[in-house]
Amino acid sequence: MLHPYFRFLLNRIIISVFLFILSFPTLLEAQSNRYILNQYNSENGLPQNTVKSIRFDQNGFCWLATEMAIVRFDNRNFKSYGHEQVKGLTNERISAMMTDTAGNIFIQTINHKNFKISSSSTLHSTVPVLTGNDVSFVSTGYITINTQLDSLWETIASEAGIPVLKQPGALRNGDIYLFFGGNAYFIHKTTITRLTPNNMEPVGSLILHDRYYLQLWSNNEARFWNNGVGQAVHIEGDIVNNKAYQQGQFKTLWCEQGAYIFAGGSLYELTYSGGSIKSKCVASNLNIDVPLCIAYRPDINTYFIGTGTQGFFTIKLSDFIYPEIPKESGAENYYTVAKTSRDEIIVNNVHIKPDNTSFYVALQNGDSRASYTDSADNVYYESYFSLSRYRSRTGKIDKSLLVLDERLLDIVPQPKDGTLLLCTHTSLYKITPEGTVIWQKKFPAGMKATGLLPVNDTEYLLSTSVGLKWYDISKHEITQTILDSFHIRTVYRDKEDRLWIGTDGKGSFLYVNKKLHRLPDGPGGAFQSIHSFIEDGRGNFWLPTNKGLYMIPVKTFADVGTGLTNNVFWFTFNQRNGLRTTEFNGGANPNYQWLQDGALVLPSINGLVKFYPHQLKTDFPQEKIFIDEITIDGQPHSLNSRGKIMLAPTFRVLNIKVTCPYFGNNENLKLEYKIGSEEGEWVPVPSSGIISINRLPANDYTLTIRKAGSHSFTPYGNITLKIAVSPFFYQTIWFFLGILLLIICTGFWYSRRRLIKLKKEKLKIEKIVELRTAELSTAVEQLEDSRTALKKSNQVKEQIITTVLHDLRSPLFSMRVTGKALEKNWDNNTAENLNQIKGLNQLIGELSRFTDQFFSWAVTQQEHFKVDKTHFPLQQLFTDIEALFREILLINNNKLHIRETAIECFTDRNILVLILRNLVDNANKNTENGTITIEASAIPDGLKIQVSDTGKGLNDFQIENFLNKDKAVKNGRMGSMIILEMLSNINGELFVTSEPGKGAVFTIHIYSS
Repeated sequence: MLHPYFRFLLNRIIISVFLFILSFPTLLEAQSNRYILNQYNSENGLPQNTVKSIRFDQNGFCWLATEMAIVRFDNRNFKSYGHEQVKGLTNERISAMMTDTAGNIFIQTINHKNFKISSSSTLHSTVPVLTGNDVSFVSTGYITINTQLDSLWETIASEAGIPVLKQPGALRNGDIYLFFGGNAYFIHKTTITRLTPNNMEPVGSLILHDRYYLQLWSNNEARFWNNGVGQAVHIEGDIVNNKAYQQGQFKTLWCEQGAYIFAGGSLYELTYSGGSIKSKCVASNLNIDVPLCIAYRPDINTYFIGTGTQGFFTIKLSDFIYPEIPKESGAENYYTVAKTSRDEIIVNNVHIKPDNTSFYVALQNGDSRASYTDSADNVYYESYFSLSRYRSRTGKIDKSLLVLDERLLDIVPQPKDGTLLLCTHTSLYKITPEGTVIWQKKFPAGMKATGLLPVNDTEYLLSTSVGLKWYDISKHEITQTILDSFHIRTVYRDKEDRLWIGTDGKGSFLYVNKKLHRLPDGPGGAFQSIHSFIEDGRGNFWLPTNKGLYMIPVKTFADVGTGLTNNVFWFTFNQRNGLRTTEFNGGANPNYQWLQDGALVLPSINGLVKFYPHQLKTDFPQEKIFIDEITIDGQPHSLNSRGKIMLAPTFRVLNIKVTCPYFGNNENLKLEYKIGSEEGEWVPVPSSGIISINRLPANDYTLTIRKAGSHSFTPYGNITLKIAVSPFFYQTIWFFLGILLLIICTGFWYSRRRLIKLKKEKLKIEKIVELRTAELSTAVEQLEDSRTALKKSNQVKEQIITTVLHDLRSPLFSMRVTGKALEKNWDNNTAENLNQIKGLNQLIGELSRFTDQFFSWAVTQQEHFKVDKTHFPLQQLFTDIEALFREILLINNNKLHIRETAIECFTDRNILVLILRNLVDNANKNTENGTITIEASAIPDGLKIQVSDTGKGLNDFQIENFLNKDKAVKNGRMGSMIILEMLSNINGELFVTSEPGKGAVFTIHIYSS
């Protein structure tokens, strides 16, 4: 019975075969070298856009000669050296910059002052220094010291009559070629040989292989000079077909690493071999208008080109090769990679030759995740859920050898019987090479297989969506499982029987000695999705991920995984190295291939990546770390004679700018620093290179700056700086010793004075004590007698007061009730009698109030009386007083006016009511036909309450008697005595102001403390 997919795919297979017949294989040349172009100009760091010369010093810094300054570049930051930084530099326009054979850089300004840049053997980076004028600058080649050249040129310049530019060419051995108009000379040491002058000035001249001098004209005309002998030559190779070169529209460029011609947007390298000069195009389609100079770094395969108006460019030749794929092959999104014995690569609908040419093949394998190539170069793969076979030697395709139940994930050959194991998501097949099924075994439900790795004849490692399983194929059972909650992406078993495991975005693991270790997540979490662990035979892993390609030593990776170290360095490759994308593909078997010439082929989402790992520079960055400048609170600073940074205790910020001239991928150089012990935390150095340290306590410190991943034995891996913060004077040991000495002396002096004084006072005190003892004995006896008498008196007073008040309250209350009843029920009596009864009622009320007041005062005199403070609104208290005095005020025809208040009071409410009732009652007695006012306000230290009236008022004598408690008792003014007693209990004070005949104002202050 046909598979469910088969009928649907049958028509597509027929159409594909037809298209394959129509599309006869067409070879395509491999893509020319790709490169990464970066431009630097005044918008991103250069002071000015004219770069006349580019040279690298022996420490690795790139130096640029511009119209505004000498500029240093470390691949991250630019630093300009003008008259403020370089002693003796009076004109910042640079006319020439060249190197001598020892690698020193010489610079000449427009006013003919010379400066020299040498290598630095200290912590500090090199600064240009003024040097003598005994060197001779040339237009191409090496700077030289030759007095014959200088005297000869003076003669030529004087004959010319106008300022002319000296343009000789100097070889590495010191030989010089000088051409100017009708003058042509060859200078060998002290010998000057006159040469036949040119009929026409050359378009350009340059040094070739440090030994030869080459002059070039249009139409590919050239003259080759060797030991003063010239011969006409033509340049061969790629440049011949360049129209701009043939027309003489080109620029010759030279540096210590080679000779170049720039023509028509292309850069050509010239070499001399076998008697001929050959040219090779190294970069094309360059949008560079006025090239002036060149430098080349072969270690990083990068060109540096200075221009007249565009700043300078870096041209990094790609480390990677991308075979050009026929368009009909479809998108260049690859997974499984198959290889034949002839190093031919088979991927999605394309067959790639070792020379990177390719042709289309209708494999219909865009979704294939597994492939296998047998000894006859037959490639087995999946096409639309069917097993197919591509006979790569003949181009024949065997479609649908076997219809599969699911996606094919792995093909494992069985060498003993020549069969194949096919692993799909749900089943394991054993088949013959022709597709005949020997057996099929279903995997447990809920588990999707993703790969199959043989351990021995019967045991396999089965990667699944629910962990890694040990699978016994003979018993069809799982014997062990790990990482059950992880989707396994790839598994690699190394020679030490360690398992390296990659998951689908959940991290990577190392399984060794039956222990599982999580590997670091890597830069930016890249190692969370490692597609393959690829050993290169040199002790390194190459790790394609979703975030770039990484190289790391296997041992280091194992050590960091098992916790033996936490300091790890991995070499990064990304777009800066020529990758089209940093996202590689995985989840396929196999998903990489090694070729016989050492090339490694990897699939990515944008092209098939081919490169030579053994040819790439993957060494740890070897450049030194330098101190560029030191400032303390914005002022320049230098190390002292002992190599220390000395800081005053009042310093605010120490800035240390560090630099490292590493021109590889910046991801591979991460500087970090720490202050203090080994246990300190490493802090990344900012991209500006400036380390800022704010305020340190007085002490000695060690600042360590290192390349991340370096060790103590790594050459130039770190530098250290000693920092000493001076203490304040009061923090020094001398200060503490002085204070201690002062305390000791003061204590001794004081003790001596004290001892003398004590002896004198002792005699006085002994006499006084005798006298006072006798007086004290008498006073104690008297005091004890007084205390006993007072206690008895108070007991009697309390008893009398309590008895009197208790006996008076009941009858007085009854009298008042009777009086009110008579008043209410009076019908037949005369008005006179009614008035008498009213008067009686008034007297009874006054007597009752007096009793209440006296009773309240008596309570306060008791031994166990306590003030009960609460929060309550004053307005409510005022309202209660108004209700109490409403009828009483009518007797004297008075009115009570209360000003509303929102104040909340905190005191003893009963005591305050008693005080205010007394004050209002007193005001009512002394006022007729008037007004009594109560008001309250807050004061800074408490509360103020005023009771005022419009009555008779008080004179000064009356006020004094009212406010004096003793006089009040003598004069029988019980009310004022009670008020004063009550106020003292609630931390209050009374003030009285009055004028006779105009009323009185009684002011109470209740203090909050």
